[in-house]
Amino acid sequence: MLKYAFAVSGFTILIIGSSGAVQAETVNFAVQSSDANAAATPYLTELQVTAQLFEPLSDDTNGRSRFSIGVSGNIGITGDTAMGESSVSINSRIGLTDSLSVRPSVGLTSDPSITVPLTVDFPTGADTDIGDSITPYIGGGVVITTGDDGQVAPMATVGLDVPIADAVGASISVDAGFLDTTQVGASVGLSYSF
Repeated sequence: MLKYAFAVSGFTILIIGSSGAVQAETVNFAVQSSDANAAATPYLTELQVTAQLFEPLSDDTNGRSRFSIGVSGNIGITGDTAMGESSVSINSRIGLTDSLSVRPSVGLTSDPSITVPLTVDFPTGADTDIGDSITPYIGGGVVITTGDDGQVAPMATVGLDVPIADAVGASISVDAGFLDTTQVGASVGLSYSF
């Protein structure tokens, strides 16, 4: 990466003989820095690697954006919370690594519920024209219900992220919350990646 050349000349050596005479000799030499002698400069390489570690995360190695926010419609299958009834939710994705994400969402009903699942993502590598991968995922976390009978309980989720345009994607998921009664809902939505 760093390619430059510099020359050092006029290195003078003083030689003092046994007779006390002083002689001066000048040695000229040049040093060329290139990839060939990169091993001679390991500290530069270490500094470059360290600098890369602190670069802000943008895309993962599968081309997906690390962050997204969106809205989805939930079709309740069973239960009496925002997860188990028809509702609208605001959802997001925070990419932690190439294969782990946190996907918090808020179901908007008279008694909102919050879900915070950690998912394992499986990017297919099937890049679209916009460079993002189609990504199935599965995971689990907690669901928090509000209202008079508010609860915190475990939940599970399975879904699919599908890019459909530049920075816009669709998401399909099925969520289950294990409250006093099991809550199950299926949602379809749109998200914006940044």
